[in-house]
Amino acid sequence: PALYRLDHDGLLAAGHAVMRDMSLTLNAFFGWYFTSCEALRRDGVWHPIEFANACPDSQVTSLHYHFPWLVKANLKWSLFCAATKRPMRQNLDWQPFWDAVEPDMPYRERLRATAAVAEKHFDAARFEEFCARHLAHLDEVVWEFFATDAAREAVRLKVEALFPAHEVETFTELFWSRIQRWRADAAAAVAAAVAAPAAARSTPARKTRASAPAARRPRK
Repeated sequence: PALYRLDHDGLLAAGHAVMRDMSLTLNAFFGWYFTSCEALRRDGVWHPIEFANACPDSQVTSLHYHFPWLVKANLKWSLFCAATKRPMRQNLDWQPFWDAVEPDMPYRERLRATAAVAEKHFDAARFEEFCARHLAHLDEVVWEFFATDAAREAVRLKVEALFPAHEVETFTELFWSRIQRWRADAAAAVAAAVAAPAAARSTPARKTRASAPAARRPRK
């Protein structure tokens, strides 16, 4: 996620595709499965600055708005690896990356080519199919959980462990409110996705039960 912004204007579709390909390539190339992927954009160009973090900061006090995304991502990948008995690679194989590119390839084509190698490394197609078949309900489960008292208490306990006593309530409310903004944005995104096909059709759509969190009104 775009860590330091709550809006998504800074990461448009083209930039998102570049960052996805960059993250896939670097992580597959070095055999990483859990690391932070940080980049800066200058003059429209994304520059990787930090992709080798052996212990990435995954605390809610750092990720706040993006913390539910991290929870979902870790759950999905862990369940996929466990259910499919994905073996742990013991060595690195760089040759497919060299074979995928030519010396005169433009940068963007080169990055897409190496990302395609990385997608095979991570079994991306199989992973996406697994999530669609077995974890389609997870988005709603996570969306609902982060409205519960248990989730808020978990946030408070983390803040209490890191912040001075007189700042605990202030920062608990800050991080909790940002998580609730994530919930609102997630609900709005799913609502828009559900509404778009219906709006494109010339005949009224038959009502169906939506399995996504936007089917319910975000809780306060």
